[in-house]
Amino acid sequence: MDEGWDHVVVICRGCGGVDSLGHRDLVFRFPTDEQALAQLPQEVAVLDHLAPRVEAAMPRYTHVPADGGFAGYPLVRGERLTPALLRSLPTTDRTSVAGQLGALLAALHVADTSTPPLDRVPDSYQPENLDFVRGIVANDLPAVFTGDELRTAQEICDEVAALQSTLLPRVFLHNDVYTRHLYWDRETSPGRLGLIDFTDMCLGDPAVDFAELYEYGPRFVDEVVAHYVGGIDHTFLDRAWTYQRFAGLYMVVGHLYYGEETWEYARATFDRCRSPRRPRA
Repeated sequence: MDEGWDHVVVICRGCGGVDSLGHRDLVFRFPTDEQALAQLPQEVAVLDHLAPRVEAAMPRYTHVPADGGFAGYPLVRGERLTPALLRSLPTTDRTSVAGQLGALLAALHVADTSTPPLDRVPDSYQPENLDFVRGIVANDLPAVFTGDELRTAQEICDEVAALQSTLLPRVFLHNDVYTRHLYWDRETSPGRLGLIDFTDMCLGDPAVDFAELYEYGPRFVDEVVAHYVGGIDHTFLDRAWTYQRFAGLYMVVGHLYYGEETWEYARATFDRCRSPRRPRA
């Protein structure tokens, strides 16, 4: 699988022999850039530290060569939790998804970041990402956006910059919680949530991990928040929506600069979160 931005993934099914360590299905991740390669050992250590502390399924690496370069773990089972899949689930399952996700995000966000290995997790990359996006907005977007769309892009950048200048909570973040990284295993009872790809983990505002949940709709976000025991103030969901808008803009920028995602997908993501008003259930 090469749909990711910084890894190629190989899934091996039906494994056997002593090298499989008893696992039939294994996932091997191969970083495709220097930053992801340098991050991999830290990701392995952090996930090994966190896995026993959470109920949801997460990668736990079992195959890590001494010379690095790639690493593998037993497959996190389930179907990708697309908005269509979530809508198709019975009410009890949807409630379970929200409850497990709220509990998982709370567990990540209350983790002690002052001790190893979390004390080596970097601060948020958002300031660097914002500088990068501003450059594309100024130099490349005028050729593909209307005047109103360009003003929206500039407005989003200004709102994120304002948040960055504000004193906000600083917790351990997955930093990329969205449909491609969330899984739902219906083979267990009552079902089990899975979260993969911790490459972008960092320390930052906990509202970031709620941002892209708006793809499932505001009612689902409210349900997840109801099961979340981390710190929430009156600006929490407004911040999450600002970060969602920035993620939509980043999709467009990523398409133009890196050639990642299709233009149709990037465009639809941006259009979905153009409004400055947070959607309500």
